[in-house]
Amino acid sequence: MSLPDCLRHTFSPEEIQFIVENELIKIFPRITTRQNIRSRNAGQRPNVKCQLITTNDHNVNNMVAMQSTEVALWLALLLKQQKKCSIVAPQWLTIKELESLIQFEKANSDRFSAMPWNWLVVAQLLFKRAPDDFHDPVHALRGKIQDLREIRQVKVLKGLRHLNESHLQLDNLSLLEINELRPSIIGIMDKLRQIHSAAHASGNSNTDDQQAEIADY
Repeated sequence: MSLPDCLRHTFSPEEIQFIVENELIKIFPRITTRQNIRSRNAGQRPNVKCQLITTNDHNVNNMVAMQSTEVALWLALLLKQQKKCSIVAPQWLTIKELESLIQFEKANSDRFSAMPWNWLVVAQLLFKRAPDDFHDPVHALRGKIQDLREIRQVKVLKGLRHLNESHLQLDNLSLLEINELRPSIIGIMDKLRQIHSAAHASGNSNTDDQQAEIADY
């Protein structure tokens, strides 16, 4: 079965979220999964309150309540849903840092701030699934994220003026921003490539005709 046109050149929102949720994020667990060393060496039954089963359990089954650790975002969201952890918001996801990024975007019309590649999706997931883990009001953070996104979208449109049939350079765009641009950019570049090829073929044809006329003369 072939994919629909809208998915042939882009990721679906679900695919992007799946990719992002495999990135690590810091949490403060409210459960202990680390096995007691003395009990383990003595062959006694481990003094562990709970144990989690995953493909990579180094951090997962080495947690101590209220000691920070890093786990995959999907697991952090699951533990949060079960009230077994608090999620530590990324350093850039504060009012102060976002305001600084917005000022940078406004002051540099030809450059994008160095945001994480997954910033939009991470922000959306944490706003929805862990709103009580932020020090700043979520509605204010959401507004700053929206402002930042709109400023960057305007700059992207301006950057498309430099698009040619083979090259477009827009550094520091996130996966979601690139995914939104991909269908239109591919279409435009294909058209420019066709025009370039046609002009090149026409130029070669005119050169051959001129050479033929000179030879006849």
